[in-house]
Amino acid sequence: MFDKANLPPVVLDQIPHKMRAGENQSSARVLMETRVIQNLILSYFNLVKKNITDLAPKTIMAFLVHESRRVAQTELIEGIYKQGNLDALVIEDPMITA
Repeated sequence: MFDKANLPPVVLDQIPHKMRAGENQSSARVLMETRVIQNLILSYFNLVKKNITDLAPKTIMAFLVHESRRVAQTELIEGIYKQGNLDALVIEDPMITA
């Protein structure tokens, strides 16, 4: 198993606002690596955006269903207690006792 406790802390420089190969780094490899990193970052953000877009309606529906269940349960319990025939509801069916 991988133990993170033995790793040294990672200290990164400040993130640049724009990611471009510098004037002195005009080699084809640096340009290609820069483009690959840009594509990876763009793909990552698109994936995160898609996940959030998918999760937002699901989360809203979960809250709506939970609240609807709570309200329905409260009203049903109130209806049972208001009718006053709680004793009739808890009587065991004669077919079961036989």
